Amino acid sequence: MQAIPSLSELRKMNIESLEKASIDIREFILNSTSEKAGHLASSLGVTELTIALHIALDTPKDILLWDVGHQAYVHKVITDRADVFKSNRKKNGPSGFPKRNESNFDSFGVGHSSTALSALIGFARADTLTKRHRHKVAVVGDGAFTGGMVYEAMNDAGSKGDDILLIINDNGFAIEENVGALHDSGKYKEFCKSLGWDFLGGHIQGNNIAELLLKINQALKSKGPRVLHIKTNRPTIEDLGLSESSPDQSSFQTHFAEKLIAIATKDNRIVTLTAAMAQGCSLDLFRDKFPKRFFDVGIAEQHVITQAAGMAAAGMRPVVNLYSTFSQRAVDQWIHDVALQNLPVLLCLDRAGIVGEDGATHHGVFDISLFSSIPNTHIWAPRNNLELRNAIDEAIHYGGPSIIRYPKGKEMKLPKALMRKGGMDIIRLGHGTVHWCLGPTIGEAILYSEPSDVIIDLRKAKPINLDMLYSFSKTYSKWIVWEDAQSIGGVGSQLASWIAGNNANIQLIHQGYGDQFIEHGSSEDLKKQNRTEI
Repeated sequence: MQAIPSLSELRKMNIESLEKASIDIREFILNSTSEKAGHLASSLGVTELTIALHIALDTPKDILLWDVGHQAYVHKVITDRADVFKSNRKKNGPSGFPKRNESNFDSFGVGHSSTALSALIGFARADTLTKRHRHKVAVVGDGAFTGGMVYEAMNDAGSKGDDILLIINDNGFAIEENVGALHDSGKYKEFCKSLGWDFLGGHIQGNNIAELLLKINQALKSKGPRVLHIKTNRPTIEDLGLSESSPDQSSFQTHFAEKLIAIATKDNRIVTLTAAMAQGCSLDLFRDKFPKRFFDVGIAEQHVITQAAGMAAAGMRPVVNLYSTFSQRAVDQWIHDVALQNLPVLLCLDRAGIVGEDGATHHGVFDISLFSSIPNTHIWAPRNNLELRNAIDEAIHYGGPSIIRYPKGKEMKLPKALMRKGGMDIIRLGHGTVHWCLGPTIGEAILYSEPSDVIIDLRKAKPINLDMLYSFSKTYSKWIVWEDAQSIGGVGSQLASWIAGNNANIQLIHQGYGDQFIEHGSSEDLKKQNRTEI
């Protein structure tokens, strides 16, 4: 395999050699990772831009931030991580995103969208106070320009004169093709200038190293808040020699979409909303069937929740689908705009629990703790596809703020319930320990329990039927709680509080995740490594 030049070597090359190096780096990344197409495409599209920025800047002394971080693979490879890049996103290998404790070149950790510019303003103002002089640059994709934090940051810096350079990486994509008025009109120059930013160049060819170096070096000599608008070509799946995978018919995502389509066929109040996640959540299936009742708002989780609240107040029955990790960005909107007004919004949280290789920024382990304390909110955690369909029916029937959380991928094969009692499913009866399970963790309980143990699927994280707890407390003195979420504030905490409040003589063991961030690796390994008995 072609040796990758070091950053110091790149800085000594002429334009022709740099062009050759960019081809070699692309080939190296393609040959070194079995990464999914989205992250690969984002990174390969900014190969020349990444090289040009590191040559023009004195990194890591100068600050270079990558918004979201999907596009940072070339950045990682040329900053002393080529030798370990083959273990990218694997246990003990590099993260899929910039990470401060991984390299001095990663000035700020990312993983969620639209944060880089706010962070860069923070660096700029700290430098002003400490009289430190260095360049500060943020690369923000046009997809991230659908997120409100970018606008807030631009509005703030434009009025204060912060000395920062914003590079808009315009490739026309978020996860799917980009949406929104700014993208549609292409009027980035007018927009930026209206907020007090100097617009130093637009439609710069982002795959031309000579032009990039010229424009970037000119921009670095300027002062104040300033913008370069750079057009890059993101390779397609076909360009990468990959194929689009079809939704698995046994996946939670497919059953979610099929159930919504069935309900929407009978109830024209049903509308669906997402924040640039239609394909990942299988909402593209609903979009194909009901294009006028589907709304993709871009990467704007706060906006999508409050928009859904407005639709609910107007008589619709909105269903919002987000990845669990991104719902964290809209907790206040759920409290203030949905729950406080007791509106019939259904929030479906895909990728709940541990999600493996994406790591700490993407595990969906905080949702129960964050949402279970909010009044009026009911939370379901279906163990399989049938229960997901049932949960959707129950949530629609409830008619209040509802959340359904479920994992990515296929359902596991589980035994049928013996009976349903108090809203819970009794999977096995016996005379030993009681295993209270939430969602697919029931599979772990079956694996690790004794044949004489009781296994119960709670089905809901909130509310929990207290009569059921009281009934089982009279006979069983040892309980184990299983949930694929943080222990603090989770279902186990609710049961522990009930035990303490009722002076019940019960030993409670909590099989949840401990008070720490979970790194990247295979999902199964991470589950085993991070379960903490409390």
